[in-house]
Amino acid sequence: MKLLSIYRDKVTSHRGTPIRVRTILTQFAYDSEIELTVASWDEAAPVAARHLHLTNEHVRDAFDLIRFVRKEKIDVVMGHTISSYIYLIPLRLFTSAKIVLEMHGFQEEEALLYGNIGRVKYRMLKWLFGTFYRLCHFITTCSDTAADEIRKSNPNVLAVYGGADPALFSPREASSGRMDGIVIGYAGNASIWQGLDFLVEAFKRIRVDHPEFRLALLTNKPDKVPKLEGIESVGPFPYDQVPSFLADCDVLVIPRPQNRVNELSFPSKLVEYMAMGKPVVASRTSDADRVITDGVDGLIYEPGDMDGLVAALLRLRDSELRERVGRAAMETVHEKFTWERQVGMIREGLMRLRGDFRNI
Repeated sequence: MKLLSIYRDKVTSHRGTPIRVRTILTQFAYDSEIELTVASWDEAAPVAARHLHLTNEHVRDAFDLIRFVRKEKIDVVMGHTISSYIYLIPLRLFTSAKIVLEMHGFQEEEALLYGNIGRVKYRMLKWLFGTFYRLCHFITTCSDTAADEIRKSNPNVLAVYGGADPALFSPREASSGRMDGIVIGYAGNASIWQGLDFLVEAFKRIRVDHPEFRLALLTNKPDKVPKLEGIESVGPFPYDQVPSFLADCDVLVIPRPQNRVNELSFPSKLVEYMAMGKPVVASRTSDADRVITDGVDGLIYEPGDMDGLVAALLRLRDSELRERVGRAAMETVHEKFTWERQVGMIREGLMRLRGDFRNI
């Protein structure tokens, strides 16, 4: 199968989405049944595959991609994120290639949450993207909730949660021992929909009666974190150094609030946390509760429930409980959420495009 992958950014960037894209493409590049070409903003091939450099001059790039797909007789074109619609629509109209959207992140929801667009433009974008979904032959997305949303426009949708690389995220990573006490950890960006401020407030409550707790934060904006006793803020780190930070933590937290962005997304760090053999406390949003079985391989609390978050963290003072939950978390990832398994699901969907995909 000849596959063209399109990503309107640099695949080599050290952020959540390009890391996901790079991981998927790396596995495709070594698949003997896939002849891969990658089109991106990178100056050189970001994986072991043929590379087309996108200039971000949309009309020129679109014509070049159409010519390439026709000349090379490309079977499937996969666009990563909704921003690829600029190229996928003309490729759908002017080539015979099957069009696949590898969807994660709803731009219109983020823009509305941040106040960058009003309701009128939001509804226009919803209509535009809904029309685009109907043009795709197949769509993958990163959560079941997001898949249900897209199925309103296109039934051929498969939920593919993020994965973890057990060779990188592993309990074998030794702690440096640089922080004593019980270390609560968070690794991720400081966007308002991540809930970092909420976590800091919960920690401040805990410290009043339990000074043995520490809070370690790895963020893209460490200077924005309050300078308080017991809080250590670092970052950003290169992706392959994140496990060394996580190894220093005893409990890891995903404190997302309830909003439309979080309902439709999935925190890629969740399964990476779990793969480290660490107990995870997560709010019941972003489909975290479809990955974690509460009390078995993690703890779930209701979004915005400060008392619930504090209570969950205090439960994990028990070292035996932390060890048991962390071990179960690692086993869950190895059974269901390795990148090999997740990319295999995407590969199966692509291969089924050759036939009848109504049962995907």
